[in-house]
Amino acid sequence: MPDRVAPLDRPNILFIITDHHAFAHHAAMRSPYMPRFEAFAAQGISFPRAYTVCPLCSPARASLMTGMYPSAHGMRWNSDSGICENRNDFAQGQLLFSHYLSRAGYRNSYVGKWHCGHTRLPSDYGMEGWSLPDYGDVYATDAYAQYAAERGLHEPVARVEHNPRLLEREGNLLRLGQPGPWQLIESSGVMEGLPESHESFFVAHMAAEKLRQLARAGQPFSLVASFWSPHHPYFPTEPYASMIDPAGIQEYPSFRDSLEGRPIRHFMHRDLHAPSASRWPEWATWRKILSRCYGQILQLDAAIGLVLDALESTGLSENTLVVCCADHGDALASHGGLWDKSATFTEEVGRIPLAVRWPARFRGGRCDALVSNMDCTATILEAAGVETPNGMHSRSLIPLCEDPGSPWPDHLVCEHNGHGEIVMTRILLSGRHKYVAALYDGDELYDLKNDPYETRNLIDDPACGQELARMRSLLIDHMESRGDSVGRRLLYSVKLKNREAR
Repeated sequence: MPDRVAPLDRPNILFIITDHHAFAHHAAMRSPYMPRFEAFAAQGISFPRAYTVCPLCSPARASLMTGMYPSAHGMRWNSDSGICENRNDFAQGQLLFSHYLSRAGYRNSYVGKWHCGHTRLPSDYGMEGWSLPDYGDVYATDAYAQYAAERGLHEPVARVEHNPRLLEREGNLLRLGQPGPWQLIESSGVMEGLPESHESFFVAHMAAEKLRQLARAGQPFSLVASFWSPHHPYFPTEPYASMIDPAGIQEYPSFRDSLEGRPIRHFMHRDLHAPSASRWPEWATWRKILSRCYGQILQLDAAIGLVLDALESTGLSENTLVVCCADHGDALASHGGLWDKSATFTEEVGRIPLAVRWPARFRGGRCDALVSNMDCTATILEAAGVETPNGMHSRSLIPLCEDPGSPWPDHLVCEHNGHGEIVMTRILLSGRHKYVAALYDGDELYDLKNDPYETRNLIDDPACGQELARMRSLLIDHMESRGDSVGRRLLYSVKLKNREAR
């Protein structure tokens, strides 16, 4: 029998986070792209112009937890990066959304990928559940071993088909979780065994179990279900591995992009950070890799469906706010043949899926406002009856969910400090344009309406001078009003460029 309890006055909260999600342009190339997510989004409000606040795991995830920009919470790179200017854990006294919910009477849980700390876990911030420090390696844990043993699953192994650095591993069957997550990270292939063997199903199982436990307690709750998928390595199991025919994947429009007119960081990504473009110059290889990526996304989608089904079984879905988003995107196969992400902020790494559902409060629809995943934090707090704290950068999406035409800023600012190559940038999106201001590297300006794949940098186009000056002024105002002390040198640079252009 379903575990049903009486509805609560305050909504329960389910926050689903996916990782490193190839979405921008990819979703438009396939239909359906994620059947369960798309059905969920149709029941709620989808945000097709949603971006990550920072296209890197720890900075983005820490912003989801705090509602603050990376320059404010201090986790500007991944918690396991070893960069001396970076925070490896939140500062003492840093409040997360769980602290505010706890004060409001919520029981808080977290299951899955954390990557917001090197020594402290969600349990240190009042969230019960299961997670791992830093990036973590699911397949090497006792929790996964117990899960597999209970289901009679064999050891997690995958056959590597492609790896841009380690040729000797291609064609080999290798055990996952040994010796660590980074050894096979730049790989694609097929994981052997049942679908339940996959990380996404393991996390979905733990999240579903926690949901049912929380529902029985009769107290308003929040649960973060955080997946490692679809982050590479792209190792879906069958039947998902064979659901996408590589022959049917058309060549990605920017696959042969020469990067002409682009700053140095783009060339460093392509040629140094992950030199897959020179390794696989032909599209035939990339479409096979993309088929594994898309297969893993389909498997993740099915796992998300398991969590949503578990919520439905509790009888609490009507008065549960469900927020689903990714931490950031993936540059796979774009701009000359890229793998992973680096110091750039292309649409592929910046745009994310984001949808919000709360049947008791609002109907389905879509909103084209420029929003970020950081806005999920204030959304959760407002739903729980908590006022957005003073100084928090996050903005509640609830008004847009109730009326997509509600007043909202016409621009959005994101941050990035690089990955692999350290380059400080601030990104401003407004209308049809994107401006990327960089410290010690070139700036960028794109017309996303006429050039959605960003193949022409308009930064030196005289016809765009007025628009560029406007966007620089907006960025200056933002950085000054936010007190972005980390970016003070970049702020000075932007001011100087604007002054010289007059």
